[in-house]
Amino acid sequence: MAAGGDGAGRDGVLSERGVVTGVAGLIGPHLARALLEKGHEVVGVDDLSQGRRVNLASCVEHPSFRFHEADVRDLGSMERLTAGASTLVHLAALKIPRYTGYLATLEVNGRGTEVVLECARRHGARMLFASTDDVYGKNPDPRFSEESTLVLGDSKINRWASAVSKVYGEHLCFAYAESHGVPVSIVRYSGIYGPTYQLSRLSGPQDIFIHAALTDQPMPIHGDGTQTRPFAHVSDAVEATLRVLEAPYAEGEVVNVGAADHLSIVNLAYLVWRLAGARTRPRLRFVPYTDFSRGYEDPRQRTVDIGKAECLLGWRPRIDVGEGMRRQVEWFREHLEEIRQANPGFTLEDER
Repeated sequence: MAAGGDGAGRDGVLSERGVVTGVAGLIGPHLARALLEKGHEVVGVDDLSQGRRVNLASCVEHPSFRFHEADVRDLGSMERLTAGASTLVHLAALKIPRYTGYLATLEVNGRGTEVVLECARRHGARMLFASTDDVYGKNPDPRFSEESTLVLGDSKINRWASAVSKVYGEHLCFAYAESHGVPVSIVRYSGIYGPTYQLSRLSGPQDIFIHAALTDQPMPIHGDGTQTRPFAHVSDAVEATLRVLEAPYAEGEVVNVGAADHLSIVNLAYLVWRLAGARTRPRLRFVPYTDFSRGYEDPRQRTVDIGKAECLLGWRPRIDVGEGMRRQVEWFREHLEEIRQANPGFTLEDER
């Protein structure tokens, strides 16, 4: 969000109003707090189907923050909530169809993005769209850059619904830019993790593993665990996002935001087990893909090139995976009871 607007922020800095959808999820609360600290007004929107109110504890008392429980597919509600905003950050999405529903994933991610873009058009706002490294799909390249080909799997396999909907969302952004002059930027997040009170089958493997280690339960690992993934701390992702919002030359660009280092899932499990201070050998429970989905396809490697973010934005992640996981384990340890209360009925036996 560039300087400007008609509201006075901290230290006399002129502020703008921004809307953050999906504000009660992982990235949303951290981004909202960072924007508030910069003197901006923030309107947070979430339907709380996946997010948790408790994630917003550090925002709700701030005088420049307002939260609204709403569905991003509802154009009437979203048009009212985005009035007066200069920037719309669209984080709201469903990401794992086998858990969130095949049709719901397509509807929320497709229609929701169209609604937010329409609000940006009507109010003359800028749009930042949160995409994902999942759009690279089955591309065999050893490292994915923003120019890499997007190779998705068989349309009969619902695992690809989220990726398809994000690709569609990216096209919608550029279509609105071309047809209506809406300023758009796209961030493809990759492996973001950090403090969040959400613990469910939608959580990243690190949170599932940490919960298992702290409660002395086996860690469920899909497949053989040799698949690699990037792991980027949410504070680094927020810093990159702020730079996209503040850089006028980021308009019309797609930028990978993720980690410079990568780790196999089984080695992540070993790392978490050690950091949790477990006194026994790591307890691993390997779950065959056939146990939870017919015809499931899991990319073997997910290595993203963040060179563009470094050159365009001057950004590189500061927190390596070892330090980040240490912080995550300690945060979980400190808040374990609150996490349990926020996720009643959660059990690792559901991780299939």
